[in-house]
Formats: sequence, C-alpha cells, structure tokens
Amino acid sequence: MKIDSLGVRIPTKILTNDDLLQMLAQYSPEASDLLVKTYQRVVRGLFTAAGSQTRHVRDETKGEKASTFIIGAITDALEKASLKPEDIDLLIYCGVGKGFLEPANAYFYAQKMGMHASCFDIVDACMSWIRALEISYEFFKSGRYSHIMIVNGEFNMHHGFPDNLRIRDLRQVAYTFPTYTIGEAATATILSASDFQWRFIYKSLPDLADLCTIPLSGWDDFVEPSKRLGRNGLYNFVSYGKELFDAARQHLGPLIKELVGDLNYPDIYFPHAASDNAYLAGSKVQNLPTEKMFAEVFPKYGNLVSASIPVAMDMALKAGRLQRGSKVVLCPASAGMVYGAVQFVY
Repeated sequence: MKIDSLGVRIPTKILTNDDLLQMLAQYSPEASDLLVKTYQRVVRGLFTAAGSQTRHVRDETKGEKASTFIIGAITDALEKASLKPEDIDLLIYCGVGKGFLEPANAYFYAQKMGMHASCFDIVDACMSWIRALEISYEFFKSGRYSHIMIVNGEFNMHHGFPDNLRIRDLRQVAYTFPTYTIGEAATATILSASDFQWRFIYKSLPDLADLCTIPLSGWDDFVEPSKRLGRNGLYNFVSYGKELFDAARQHLGPLIKELVGDLNYPDIYFPHAASDNAYLAGSKVQNLPTEKMFAEVFPKYGNLVSASIPVAMDMALKAGRLQRGSKVVLCPASAGMVYGAVQFVY
C-alpha cells in the first residue's frame, strides 16, 4: 500500500490559551471570583505543562461549516493525486466528528463529490485513522480496490461547549481539562495498491475504557454506570488526562520497541498530538529518539483527534522532514484504551 496524497483543511479562528481562560470566566457567572481565579490558575499551569498554545476552530461569524472544510480536504487530496472522484473505489469516513449516527457519514461525502464508491464509517476515537489504514491495507492485499480515500472531519468543539466551560468546582479539572485543548481540522488521505509492506500492532486495555468518553442519551442502559462516566452530561467530553498519559507512558514505548527493534532505524515518528510535551517526556524515559519525534501539531492546532497524524504528516511534508522513501513509524494512543504502532515507507 502507498499513500498517494494528503488533503488538509484547517478552520481560520484561532483560540489562544488566554482566550480559553477568559471563556471560563465568561461562562461561569455563578462561580465565585476566588473559584474562577483558582481554576484559571490551575488550567494555565496545565496548558504550560502540556505545551498548549493555540487551537483552530470554525469561525461562525464567517459562516464556516465543517462540510466546507471536509469537501475542501477531499478536493485537495484528489488534485494532489491527479485523480477524479470516480477513481475512488472505497470511501471510509473515520473519527469522532460526524453529523449522523446513521447512515455512514461517508455516503454523504460520496454523494457530494459524485462518487460511486463503496462507503462505510469507522469509529475508534483517536485511533480511527490508523484502523482505516489497516483495513485499507488488507483490502489492497485481496486485490479488491485500486484507490481508497479515508476522510475525517474532527469538528468537536460542541462536545462540551459551553457546558465544560462552566466552572462548578476544582475537581472537574481532573476530567475536563483535555476539552480545553481540542482543535478542529479535516483531512483526506488517498491510498493505492503497491508492493510496499506495512506492519500494524496494537495493545488494548479495555479496563480503562471509562477514562475518555462522550456519552449518548441512554448510555446507562447499554453499560454499567461508573463514577467516571457522564460527569459532564450527555454529548460532552470527559477525559481523565493524567491517568491517560500515565498509562501511555507505561505501555506505548514497549509496543514501539516490539514493532521497530532498532529505534534509530526509522527516519521519523508521528505520535497522536494530545500533548507533545508528554510524548517527548515519555520518549526520553523509553529511550526513543526524541529528535525524530514530530511534535509540532499540538502547540499550534491542539488535539485534532483522529486528524492529528495526517495533519502532522502534511506539516512534515511541507517542512521537508517527510519525503518519498522516508521510513515512518506512527505511534498513537487513543481512548479505549488502545495503543498502536505502524511501520511503513512513505
């Protein structure tokens, strides 16, 4: 399998850390001044520790919509690959951001582009794009398709806005802070059949499934309630960031070593951009080559969920750090919990 092209579209409105801190006060009129200032001080410290600076989101005053950026990314990828919509045999939509529980969101974008491709969606939080890659790889091995497009539209500010900005008590920082680092983006990846071999390995920890969730109406009829689930209400993001990174530091490094063997062999590593500082610190502990870790997405764009790695690859291409023939390792961690490691030649 080969990556033919990457299309990326980023919304224009930039939210700084100071903007988020001001929004916390704006949406918490019932909280005391002492609580607001204390909460802001804690969040500011966490921004610094995580390496957060800015994030991009849709500008409603300009009429920006998720669909515009998703179609833009699709068009960009097609143009870069010198392909037409009818050349795509399979369209996979992946990630958290979506407009419909049914049918598959992929159908709507195929309809918009005039595609006659097979369509389906994949949902596995921040690991969704990686899962879509592996499924595509297996399809290519069977000879079933010639060109596959993977699309995501991670426009997720509404999963916690403005509810998660309302300060109730200091304890909510523990399971709400990651909301404040979320950014938005759309990507489209075109893949084609080739002789290039890829390797995928994963480690799942279902016991940690309740660390990072967005509950739907009636969720407690499907699973047993726990003290971590539904803390911020329906459709709102709950994420225990410290526990997530503690687990990642323990499990992700050994998984990468199992896949790669010689850690200096790859030319570049792409982690999921949930906190570049945390990944770099964890890399040092695991003796991973930090100078090869691409850690430039999170400070500028925030946590882009399943769009993080394709955006990172696009940035690396433009910076000349990723080139044809580069030996690549993808190493995301995701809610679930699940850790992945993927090795291939770009």
